[in-house]
Formats: sequence, C-alpha cells, structure tokens
Amino acid sequence: MTVRLDLSGTPARITIANPGNGNRFTAAMMDEFAEALRAVESAGSPVLVLDSEGGDFTFGRDQRERVPGLSKRDNLTKILTVNDLLSSASAVTVAAIRGHAFGFGTGLSLHADLTVAADDAVFAFDEIAHGLAPLVVVAYLAKYVPEKIARELVLTGREVSAEEAGRLAVVNRVVPPERVDDEVAELVAGLGKRDPGALRLIKQYHRDLRDDRETELGQRAVARLADWLDAR
Repeated sequence: MTVRLDLSGTPARITIANPGNGNRFTAAMMDEFAEALRAVESAGSPVLVLDSEGGDFTFGRDQRERVPGLSKRDNLTKILTVNDLLSSASAVTVAAIRGHAFGFGTGLSLHADLTVAADDAVFAFDEIAHGLAPLVVVAYLAKYVPEKIARELVLTGREVSAEEAGRLAVVNRVVPPERVDDEVAELVAGLGKRDPGALRLIKQYHRDLRDDRETELGQRAVARLADWLDAR
C-alpha cells in the first residue's frame, strides 16, 4: 500500500508511503487516502497524524500519470474529496512536513488543523510550472493567506521556505528536522490532556461555519479546469 493507515492506538496515523516516486499521489493513492480518512472518521479517533516515508512529504499529484477511462473532471474531483474529508474531519489533524510539500502537499498542510514543518522544508503551488492552472487551489487559498499573496503563489509557483510558510500561517511550528517527531508527539500529548468532547465540538463548529459557497467554488473550479484541459 502506498498510503498506510494505523488505527492501533492514539493518535491514528496516515503515512504517505511512495518515496520512490517522491511520494507523488497517483489516482489510486488519492482513493486510498480518502478511504483512510473515512476509516479514521468511522473509528472516532480523536487525533490524526499525517506523515510520510522518505525525505519528502510529497511532490503533489503525479502529473505524468494517465489513467485509461478516468476523465479529467473525475480525476480533479479526487482532490476536492480529500480536501473536504480532511478539513471536515472530527479528529484534530496534525501534519508532519519534511522536505518538499508541493502542490497537493501544500494543500494538505493548509487543510490540516496543525502543521509542524522541518526548518528545511519547502512549499509551493507549482502546478503552473507543469502547464496547469491550479483553479482548485485558487478556490480556497485566499481563505488561508492574504489574497495578494495567494495570487502570487499560484501565478508564479515560487518556492516558499519553512520560515516564510510560518509567517504566512501555512504551518504552525517550524523546528529542526530532527525535532519534527518530538514536536508532533508533544502536540499530540497536549491534545490528549484536553476534553475529547470539547475538541470534537470545536471541530464540528468549524465544520458548521464553512460556507456552502466554498464547496460550490471548488466544484466550479474543477469543471472549468477540466473543460480547459479537454480543449487543449
């Protein structure tokens, strides 16, 4: 499995395990990731850690992959599905970022509740470098960072250091690489001292505050981008 799920204890853990390909997400991995998130929700786990094998969190979607019979719209919708499952999860989600977190990887960092990054981690919405217009990102990014910054990131695809990512609130904490696991463990231990019902209620209320327009914008972004790609 290129996405591993561990529900044996607390926290639950989902590990991106495709290091030979830079932990790039294939279509099948997107489905595995979504199923893992659903399983965590069904199990009622109070805390979920997202981590990775190898030196990089993920270089994002595998842009070279072509899946026979899978339409561009259905392929792009997989991103919406994972983003929605992660951002609406009942568990408090903690992402541990090392190395590169590009494209979908930066999105995972934003959609997680808490993100710990190694100080040598690098972030980017690099879709434009692959000749793609990251409309799905455009649909949500200004919710997390100022709009002028959001425009710069998607139009240029430039790389963002962990230090800058901390200033932009793309991540919560920046630590030396050897401290990432300890920092995540400390966060998890702290969350374990909080009332689980209170944590769940906070997460539920955050979910209730989400505007229906957010979902609509994501769906429109997928439709617009799929039409553009089909016409190329």
